[in-house]
Parts: sequence; C-alpha cells; structure tokens
Amino acid sequence: MPKSEWHYPREAFAQQIYDLLIDSPASAISIFGPRRTGKTEFLEDDLAPLAHGKKHRVVYASMWQTLDAPLASLLYAFDTTLRGGKLTDRLAAAARDLAPKLKLKPPGSGAEIEIDVGALRGKPQDNHLLLLDQYCERLANDKRPTFLLFDEFQELARTEISAPIIAALRTSLDIRQKGLVSIFTGSSQDGLRKVFSAKDAPFYRYATQMTLPTLDEAFVDHQLKVYKSKAKRAIERTEALRVFDKVERNPLFFQQWLIAMMAHASLTPKTALTHVLDGFGEQFGFADTWNDLKPLQRATMRLLADHVDQIYADASTTKLARMTGEDAPTRSKVLSAVRRLSRLGVAEKLEDRWSLNDPLLEVWVRARPDTDFIEAGSQT
Repeated sequence: MPKSEWHYPREAFAQQIYDLLIDSPASAISIFGPRRTGKTEFLEDDLAPLAHGKKHRVVYASMWQTLDAPLASLLYAFDTTLRGGKLTDRLAAAARDLAPKLKLKPPGSGAEIEIDVGALRGKPQDNHLLLLDQYCERLANDKRPTFLLFDEFQELARTEISAPIIAALRTSLDIRQKGLVSIFTGSSQDGLRKVFSAKDAPFYRYATQMTLPTLDEAFVDHQLKVYKSKAKRAIERTEALRVFDKVERNPLFFQQWLIAMMAHASLTPKTALTHVLDGFGEQFGFADTWNDLKPLQRATMRLLADHVDQIYADASTTKLARMTGEDAPTRSKVLSAVRRLSRLGVAEKLEDRWSLNDPLLEVWVRARPDTDFIEAGSQT
C-alpha cells in the first residue's frame, strides 16, 4: 500500500517553520521531539517538499546515520544536493549506509575525488573542514536561502572529536545567515541543551527553540479513514481514541496498532495493543534491558514512566517499597538505580528532573505486570 496515504501531513507546522526562517530575522530553528514521534517524517515529507516547492535547495543530513563519521554524512549530503536530482531520491539515499569510499565533486574543482570514509573518522583534518566550508559557500543563496535539515543533531556533540566539526560548521553558517537557513532536530532535551543552551555550548543561542507539536484527534480520524479504505472494515472511533491516549499519542505506536488490527482479524483492540507492546519489547531491545535490571531499578523505571518528579520523596520511596516488597530504599539507593538507567541510555536528567527518553518505552514499562517488580533481575 502506498505509504503516502498513511502519512499525516503537519502542514501548519511546516508553514510556521518556513515563515519564521524566510520572513523573520531567525536563520536557525531547533526542534525537540521525543524518539519515534515523527521528526524525520516531518522533515522529509512536510518541510523538505514545502521548501523545495518554493524553489529552495534542500539538504538533509542525519547525524544518527554515521555516529563515528559525522563529517562524512555532512559532506555526502552537501555534495549530493549540489549534484541535483530528485529530492525524493536524495532523501532515500540519505537513509542508506554510506559506502566505504565517498566520491565527491568539490565546488570549483570540476573533478571528482574519492575519500575513504575511514579517513573521516577521528579528529578531522583541516583540509576536510575547509571542504565543508567550500560546500557551504557554494550552497548559500542570499535571494533564495538553502534549507539545511540536520536530523538528531545532538549526536554530533556526544564526542570530543566532533568539536572541530561543530566549530567549523558554526563559523560557516554564521557568515552566511542570509544564504543558509538551518533546522536542527533532536530527541534528547539534555543533548540539545548542551548544543544550544549551555553557556559554553558550541551553538549557544544560535537557534530559536521549538517543540514538535503533539498530534491531536485529527490524526486519529485521518488514520481511521485510511484504515477503513484498506481493511474494508471500521474501528470504533472512541476505542481508537482510547488507545491513542494510552500510547501517549505516539504516531508510530498507533500505526503499529492499526497494522496489527489489519493483519490479525481475530485480535480485539485490547489484545492488539498487547501484541504490539510485546513486539516493541523485542524490536527495540526493551525486554533485554528490562531483564538486566534488579527490582529497585525496574521500580524506579516505573516511577519515571509515570512522570513522577520527586523520585526521592517519602511518597515515592513508599511506592517503591510496595512494588518491590522490600524496605523503603534510601536516597542513595534510588540515585544508584536511576544512574544505572542513565548509563544504559534509557533515562536522562534535565533541570534536576529525571525522565525516560523514549515514549514507547514509557508505555511498555507501564504495561509490565506487578510480578516483574518483585522477581530478581540479573547482575548489574
């Protein structure tokens, strides 16, 4: 079935971003959205076509694609844009793994060069950073700015070896604010803060900060209409809205629920939800992570999934004791548990508040049976 039929366009938000970058002094916007809530789909299917349709060049680069060689992703994205071709083809190419060797055609050279991706790992060479600036110069257009879409940008700031890349990119964008406009997305609030908000951040106060809007009932209505046309049967709207709220209005989760309902006619809305939860546990490694946790760590994870702010408060430790069947833990034990979750990459701290960093994981954790919190996990 054509995926385009299932895509729910966020046209108003795309137009808002476009207008800010073209009609206001802003030259950069950062967009936060939790994992798997549709940021990439928004960039590729809404914002990129809008800008392209208005005759702007569009560059898309995912910093998640090549964590160990981010400069390779940037150079490849810039190069393919200058070479032209269909926007859809370039977006599809950006989703694929890079070849071991990059064939680039640097601006002004007229000749193609080949660079080993391995050479772009580690500390970047000065000539490669100069190449990055040359691409920015060639892409800049003061009359019709080029749109630079940097997906999961916080990943670029996770390692010290990327610092020269970030500094070079900031300089290149700074001196070409009329010809290059940038959109940075990220799924980690803490990661984006380190890039844009901390006083020593490389892009300190460079971008206007925004949040990807939560989907509303119009999304459900759109999906149910497509479902009915494909499955030749309908789902009760009130039931669909109940599921939508239960999964924290997550579009991926809701669509997977619809797929389960379509693929397995014997499933009820409730059993289909359980089916999807079990599948996500395996697909995203939630079950493996869970099995490696001790009871207190699991119970602490449940508090975070329930959006409990004061995890060290008496009410919270009493709840932890009730869940685990053990004595109320001390503050140090709760802190040790949440730090373990942080090391595993499932929890993060922002402004003294701990939270899980994946909405799908939150829903999955809330569905765990009571017995999961009293059975011993594996060793830490």
